Amino acid sequence: MTVEIKNAGGTWVDISPYIAFGGLKRGRNDVDGPEAGRTMDATMHRARVATKMRYDITCRPLKTAELTLIETLIMPEYIQVRIQDPYYGRVTKKMYSNNTSAGFCIRKPDGTEWWNGVTFPLIEV
Repeated sequence: MTVEIKNAGGTWVDISPYIAFGGLKRGRNDVDGPEAGRTMDATMHRARVATKMRYDITCRPLKTAELTLIETLIMPEYIQVRIQDPYYGRVTKKMYSNNTSAGFCIRKPDGTEWWNGVTFPLIEV
């Protein structure tokens, strides 16, 4: 599975090497229109107007420089993501990311700092 994000210079950056084993979770979000919902007889009426994709990413432990790269890629309000989706195939989507988290793990004797628990979503616009 390859996940690429276009950087500010227009170059695609493959973030797959930073994703933990089992660290990519795919979800589909249906967007329903105002007519959707249950009536008094409990019948569900769907009025789907769009389907949007969401990928939740969990990274392997990252060095500070790797975390900085990831944060820089997902910081813009909107980003371009290229991904191999099991249903849609290889797609490029306009997405955004929010609510990122990272926990400081350890500073090694050589000064290298490591972060773990790095998670963030990629949500289709």
